Parts: sequence; C-alpha cells; structure tokens
Amino acid sequence: MVSVCYISLVGTSLLGNFNRVLGARYRSRYPDFGEWYRLSPSDDRNRIPDGDVCKALEDRSLIGDMISFVVNERGRSCAEVNGVLGIQSVFGHSPGDVEIVLLYTKTCSARLVSKVLVEAFQRLGFQKPLLIELSKIESIDEFDYGLVELLDKVFSIVSDRRSRGMRIYINATPGFKAETAFIVIASMLLGVDAAIYIHESFDYPVILPSLPIAIRKEELEPLLKVFGEDNSIHINAFVSALGDSKLREYIDKGIVRMKGEEVVIRPWIRYLIEKS
Repeated sequence: MVSVCYISLVGTSLLGNFNRVLGARYRSRYPDFGEWYRLSPSDDRNRIPDGDVCKALEDRSLIGDMISFVVNERGRSCAEVNGVLGIQSVFGHSPGDVEIVLLYTKTCSARLVSKVLVEAFQRLGFQKPLLIELSKIESIDEFDYGLVELLDKVFSIVSDRRSRGMRIYINATPGFKAETAFIVIASMLLGVDAAIYIHESFDYPVILPSLPIAIRKEELEPLLKVFGEDNSIHINAFVSALGDSKLREYIDKGIVRMKGEEVVIRPWIRYLIEKS
C-alpha cells in the first residue's frame, strides 16, 4: 500500500552522465548530443514541440539505453535516482510503498529525462511515478510566474497526500539551483517530513534542517492592501502608504522589485500570503 510520497524536481544530470559514458554511439545521429544536458529552456533546440531534442522522444534505442544505464548505475546515473535512493536508505521505506512525483520543466530535454525515469524507477521496484509539467519557467522574464506555478503544484500535492495520511519527503538533489532552493523553502513552510540532499561529492544523504519558519501574514497583509488587485503601483503611492524604509526593506528581501518608477510585487509572495 502506498504510504509515502517523494517529490522531486527533474534536472538534466542524466543526460550529462549518459553522454560521458555512452554518448559517443549517438553523436552520429545527434551531433550536439553532448550539449543537451546544459541547454537553457529558451534554446530553440529545447523548445516544445519542434526543438531538435524533442526528436529523441521517439528514439526507442536511445531511451532503452538510457533506461538500462539508470537501472545499472542506480545512484551514479543521475541526481533524481541518487536522491530517491538516499531518502529510501535513510528512512527504510520499501520501494513498493513509495509514490514518486516528478516535476519537470516544459522543455524537450526535461521531457526526455522524465520519460526515461518513469520506466527506470518502475524497474527499480517503485510505483509508476506521477509526472507533472511546469509550463511557465521558460525564461528569466517568466521565472517569477514559474515559481508561483511550482508553489501551486507542491501545495496541491502536499495537501492531497496529507489528507490521505501519507508522509512526504522532498528530493532536494536535482533541478535548477533556484528551483531547488525554492522548493526546499516551500516544503518547510508547508511542513513536509524532510528534505534530503546529496551532493555529487558526498557518499551519504544529508537531511536538511527543517527550520521553524512561517509567513508573517500580519506583517505582509498591509503590503497586499497597498497593491490591491494590481501587481504594480507608482513609487510615490508606495512610499506614501508604507514609507521609504519599507520599500528598501522589501526590495532587499526580494518581496518587491523596481521597474522604472513602478514598484512590482513578486507574484509568488502574493500566492504564499493568500495560501497561508
């Protein structure tokens, strides 16, 4: 019976590790195969649905070799498997009792890695992972809204699994660094059981300390009141309502940012306050 949930971001370390070991056999078919693991979400080769990397989603020989690589190399194959096996080893969970939720960005490379991991985790004895795509983290301009989407997805997962009495763990090893840091902080706010991290130079998992943090809603509610339904207001209106010192404080904390003479509230802050 499934009683435990592992939430994990999906990165591209599998592509990098596979390339170093077996990539040579695929470079005649994909000349830039060695670059796939480091392509940005905005790279045309990595864009859904017509990016060159998306062609590999139907390449059965490549996907089969990558699945075998993960199953054979296990934790050495990629950060996702390394982290999941680390959580399992620390807490002694049976793989058949574990639901794995994989959150991946809307890119060709992330879809490819996710497709491989679904089959590989099943061969390692786990339940079939649930895949959830993050569609908004495509560029630096959209990153704030991508974080709102990440928060929303994690909040929904945690709320649902908590209602079913499941214990919840975060695999903090894979993913973009900013995403990973954010999901760890969010997990602390949402009260998950633990977040586990394994650096590539470590040979053991580390349980990240669950700090007693919470949103100080009573302090931030006046901020929402100033903005109302708007996402930005003129600097003069902000300073008139809350003062120049609060403006500097909120900028330093990343709660708001300046865009010309407009003060812009970070959308994920609004989400956190409204959900807390």
